[in-house]
Amino acid sequence: MGKNKENEKDKQHFNVKKRIMFNKDEDYYFITYNILIILKEFGCHDAKSKWTDYTKLSYLLPLVADSSLLDLFIRYLDNHRIPPKEDLEILRETYFKSRLRLQLISSILFTLEANNLVSLTKNEKRHTIDIWINQENISKTLLKSDLFEVEIKNIHKLKSVLNRLKGLSSKTLLERLYTNNGVRVWEA
Repeated sequence: MGKNKENEKDKQHFNVKKRIMFNKDEDYYFITYNILIILKEFGCHDAKSKWTDYTKLSYLLPLVADSSLLDLFIRYLDNHRIPPKEDLEILRETYFKSRLRLQLISSILFTLEANNLVSLTKNEKRHTIDIWINQENISKTLLKSDLFEVEIKNIHKLKSVLNRLKGLSSKTLLERLYTNNGVRVWEA
């Protein structure tokens, strides 16, 4: 009996350590799942309903993953007043981390395309890479998991405050989220 208690305690400690080690900003699986959920929730399932410019995903992922961060952005969205210093620093940090995440997002998307889970197409008019999900190649249960209920709610909240987000240019998105709030941005 003493050994079972010890094993149970070791399992609990391991689970605590796993939670501590989990970083939403860098976890490939978490990012991948959120990309797929965003595409699904925005109805991007073919070339006609595609997500315009995959780079926007990098700026939206932190908002989808963190409700308090999303609420902070919504508080200053389109009101053209500079946030207090603490909030401005959070906005700046989020922008820089999002910029750094672009290469990771590209890598994940090319892997998903190679496995026929998404389709990528070059948009000659906008000079972007557009994307949509190949839902028929993804397990139905994967995209309906209760585990990501918070992220799905955040996606719906985003949809309600950022009109036409799916087709919005990256430049306009950056202006609305960052530039209008006092954060300097640069585009690639």
